[in-house]
Amino acid sequence: MPITLGCPSCGKRFRARDESAGKRVKCPFCQAAVPVPTAEESAAAGAPTESLSASAPPPPIRKPAPSSPDFALPPVDPPTPPPVPKPKPVPVAPAQAADWGADRTASQPLLLEVEASPPAKDRERPWPHRPAVTDEPTYTPPDRTEKKGGKKPRPADAESVPGWRAAYRGLRWVTFGLCFLALIGMVPFGKLVYERAVGELPNGPGWLKIDGYLNTEGVDVIHTTQREDIDVLAYGLPVLLGGFLMVFGRLIAGGAPGGSGAKGLFFFSGLFTLMALVGALSIPVCEKVHFYDAGRYATTALVVGGALAEFWFLMALGNAAGAVRKPAAARAVGRFALLVGLAYLVATVGWEQYVKHGSDLGRPKPLDADWKFMEEAAKMLGWLLVFGCYARAVGAVRGGIRTHIEDVEDSKPVR
Repeated sequence: MPITLGCPSCGKRFRARDESAGKRVKCPFCQAAVPVPTAEESAAAGAPTESLSASAPPPPIRKPAPSSPDFALPPVDPPTPPPVPKPKPVPVAPAQAADWGADRTASQPLLLEVEASPPAKDRERPWPHRPAVTDEPTYTPPDRTEKKGGKKPRPADAESVPGWRAAYRGLRWVTFGLCFLALIGMVPFGKLVYERAVGELPNGPGWLKIDGYLNTEGVDVIHTTQREDIDVLAYGLPVLLGGFLMVFGRLIAGGAPGGSGAKGLFFFSGLFTLMALVGALSIPVCEKVHFYDAGRYATTALVVGGALAEFWFLMALGNAAGAVRKPAAARAVGRFALLVGLAYLVATVGWEQYVKHGSDLGRPKPLDADWKFMEEAAKMLGWLLVFGCYARAVGAVRGGIRTHIEDVEDSKPVR
């Protein structure tokens, strides 16, 4: 017959097997160790058969005696508690075999259930080492590391992206301007091809006429020829369009991030390109109206402004390539700078030595049509080579800037 016990810790009643007599079993409610009395002890003292009354006074607590053998406190009798009416015993129904697990297999643990689990609000406070058992869903605080909407965190250098976009757009306009300026080197070769295939260029009075100003009768009227009109159209239009695009693109590229070291260089190169453009367009006008002093100033503006503009622009390209960590683009800019220096030496010292000692190489004097044709072809190829390397250097920097912008927007490490 199972033994009915009362847990001294939580006051709940449960049953234990007969084999557990004289041993300790765990309370199924609070897991406290409860001694199981033997049959003799139950007969002598009587095992608890009902829940402990919550109103019963706790047993008196005695202070332990000090460890010193020379000192001992006299025994103190606890105060007598007031009499408490003893509750009537509750009859217990006879236990069945299924109540205490007699029909279970030997491998399964003994689980004793006396009554249903109380509601969550009536459960007792658990021990500190066990989490609270509750039927309510657990609240998990939201993760504050991510922004609302699942957006990625803003990269540290995302503020520089608008500046790099401006530099990218400006260099695109510069590339278009280089394409127009490259046409200038093809004009002499094209005129020579026309003369060999068709004949001499027309050289009559100019086609464009403006009363009182151009190709009409009167004082201080400018007279031009048809060949000069062709030169204005063949040289002036590419210079005007190419120079305007160069100025426009370099000024836009001046919006590059300030920390890149290219912002001011792009901007000042655009200003001095404008000065060189005005000088280049003023030179033929000053020569035609016999303003020779103004023509010399225009020539100085073209040379000085153009040299400073190109120097600052190449420095800006190198700084931009370094800021976006693209060594290949920086090397392309360096190769173009080296090519410009070599081209300048060939166009000045090299050409002078060629003209002086060209007879040793078979250069006739005066030049015949075939030799002049080959020289003009060599000049055109050299001009196109220089501008092709120029456009390649600008395109390499543009590609590096585009890759940098994509990496920043994708929150990737800069390659």
